[in-house]
Amino acid sequence: MTDSRPNLEALRLFVKVAELGNLSHAAAVIGTTQPSVSRALRALEDSLQAALFHRTGRGVKLTEVGEQTLLRARALLAHADQFSADIRDQTRTPTGTVTVALLTMYMQMLAADLFEEVRRQFPGIVLRLLESFSVQHEDWLSNGWVDIALVTRYRRTGLDKQEVLATSDVMVVGNPDLGEKGDELPFQALASIPLVLPASPNGLRLCVDEEARRRGFRLNVVLEADSVEAQHAIISRERCYALWSENSVRLQRFDASFAARRIIDPRLPRSVMMKTTTHHPLSRASREVARILRRLVLAVHAS
Repeated sequence: MTDSRPNLEALRLFVKVAELGNLSHAAAVIGTTQPSVSRALRALEDSLQAALFHRTGRGVKLTEVGEQTLLRARALLAHADQFSADIRDQTRTPTGTVTVALLTMYMQMLAADLFEEVRRQFPGIVLRLLESFSVQHEDWLSNGWVDIALVTRYRRTGLDKQEVLATSDVMVVGNPDLGEKGDELPFQALASIPLVLPASPNGLRLCVDEEARRRGFRLNVVLEADSVEAQHAIISRERCYALWSENSVRLQRFDASFAARRIIDPRLPRSVMMKTTTHHPLSRASREVARILRRLVLAVHAS
């Protein structure tokens, strides 16, 4: 009895043709002939009993079934690649370069500890540390330029609880204190407060701009500065205020030098998550570094 199920190589060929949209280009990349690619695709379509491509004068275009097949083929191939990598990794000590993107606060607090822990436990692993903002980290993850990254999310909707390492409310920080003494400040009060904020598409900026629009006012942004160090320098000298998470204020001891008020009505929770790339299978080295990083971040927030 003939097995009509497609094999992994047939699916790899299908994905390559779908990405390039041209049989001859795919054949050149793979190192075979166009007739061979055509025969393999026809065999795949026969086994699935579905047309995957529309043939056009300029190449091929996915059918509706082909679009769905592409999504599932990519997922299946990623799992197969991860399976192979996992089995290979079990037989050897983790080695190779692992690229990690850290947010500024964690780069300052954890870079040395992460390096020391990785070098002590896995001397064959070489760390590459990058520092930027959450939106850049997300882009690097999707493109496979980094293996592991810390990213932030505002509000609690749509979060994977397994990824969240820390959550805290956003606070208004600066001097002198705002209004009457207290620990909280209504969001509406931001309408009249001179603010130093990062520029869009920073996640915090998008969140507070959206909330202000919902309430019918514009934030009083007197300076845009992405760097926390720059914001710190400005609010130390001028009568203006930054928006930082409660964890950032506490861990960097800014509460000793500034007045800090939690924003309420609504509260704006900021979550820090660790994510790994889905662009390529995660090596054992990357998984070991992720395990160490997760422990270090949790320890910082537990202290």
